[in-house]
Amino acid sequence: MLILAIMSNIKLLFKFLEHAFITRLLLLALLYSLLPLFETFLLFYLGSMLGNYFTLGMAASTGLLGILIALCGTRKNLTILKRKIKEGEYPGHEFIHLVGILIGGVLLLTPGFITDFLGFLLFIPVIQNALGKIFIKAAKIDLKELYEYLQLYEIY
Repeated sequence: MLILAIMSNIKLLFKFLEHAFITRLLLLALLYSLLPLFETFLLFYLGSMLGNYFTLGMAASTGLLGILIALCGTRKNLTILKRKIKEGEYPGHEFIHLVGILIGGVLLLTPGFITDFLGFLLFIPVIQNALGKIFIKAAKIDLKELYEYLQLYEIY
């Protein structure tokens, strides 16, 4: 059992060291570093039109509202996921929803209107499902393996 766990960890480490993964990670970091420039421009522009304090207050409130929605969605999906695992049913949709909520939550934590808009889009079920499936396929995550792990160790 210990040997399988060690081999699994080594396999995961090699996955992180693959050239394609590192390239995708660097491109994502570049995109994530350019986004604040656009956010800053938009905040200055809206601040000059609507007033600085109102603009900053609006940006903070949309982020807080989004995080509350993400927490509620996460709690709901985790409850359903735990129930399905206890019943021995495969919770594929819940895994996908949780990935979509996680990505949306990260976008909502990032200050600014563009990221808040993109984060709120991820709470639309159709977009959430599509992006969750794309992310899981791109990351090559085996959800069946995760499900079996959760069942085996009764982590619910």
